[in-house]
Amino acid sequence: MEETNGPRIVLSLAVMTGVSLLLMVLRFFCKARYDKRFGWDDHLLAASWITLLTYAVVTISAVSFGIGRRKALIPAINLVQALKLLYVGRFFGIIALAISKTSFAVTLLHLARGTWQRAIIWFIIISLNVVMWTCAFSLFFQCNPVHKAWDLGAPGTCWPSQIQVNISIGASAYSAAMDFALALFPVILIWHLQMGNKEKFGVLIAMSLGVFAGIIAIVKTYFITGSSRSSDFTFTSADLLIWSGTETAVTIMAASIPFLRLIFKEFAKKSRGTMIESRNQRSIAGKDGMGRDTVSAASEWDNDSILSDGRTRRAKLVVNGGKATVSFQ
Repeated sequence: MEETNGPRIVLSLAVMTGVSLLLMVLRFFCKARYDKRFGWDDHLLAASWITLLTYAVVTISAVSFGIGRRKALIPAINLVQALKLLYVGRFFGIIALAISKTSFAVTLLHLARGTWQRAIIWFIIISLNVVMWTCAFSLFFQCNPVHKAWDLGAPGTCWPSQIQVNISIGASAYSAAMDFALALFPVILIWHLQMGNKEKFGVLIAMSLGVFAGIIAIVKTYFITGSSRSSDFTFTSADLLIWSGTETAVTIMAASIPFLRLIFKEFAKKSRGTMIESRNQRSIAGKDGMGRDTVSAASEWDNDSILSDGRTRRAKLVVNGGKATVSFQ
């Protein structure tokens, strides 16, 4: 039986693309259900998933032409088409990374309070996109004419292959560094918010899941080096192709999971039976102007400003003749 990595590439990209879509849709559902405003970060996240889907479709198409098989077993006419699709797919894979990380950075801009905080985030956004887009377009600039990059027998010239490898490694390393920076930045932005420690740590953990994308970027850098040294790259590039798609998928997941807390909080409130028994509430009993018993409770209403509009609402419980009513102010 022929040894091939094709099925593994197809299955991995299909699963990661599907799971990231599910979590992104749940994010949008939560925003719609809880009347949260859709912003540029949501549009960018959707664009990153569409680009990821394009990467997955093109790469899977390349598999049908031989990517994942031993180079010696791929017919010459199929090899040219496979490599062409591989280059196009890699382009969309790099762009998907840039857009997904930009989406999360734009989300953090909603939390930034100081000028220096916004300046740092904008620096990350601009520098990351410059590095990633340069890396993406360099795939098509390395050879003259362009098609010599995938038609190995065509006349023309290409710069030394190590240059493209160094560009890819540098971009991947910078991407990893920015993943860690974006994952740690919520600590600075959220620590000042008025919420319980348990709630605060929950938000920080949810907002810092992007660290896993940074870890994946490091793993991917290792496979860039290994694949570049192999003469049988159509077979050995499988891990690189899989981890490239996984990095974007994980970034989309990490950007979506924090918003799912809105559903968890609703379920938690329902299980307690009443909103007034919430952990962050404080109650004051007394009489109103008509002599009725009242209890007013101040609570943080979705106080995670990254997940909501930051409103604080006051609940007022009025007991009159054994009948209780609740109103929000």
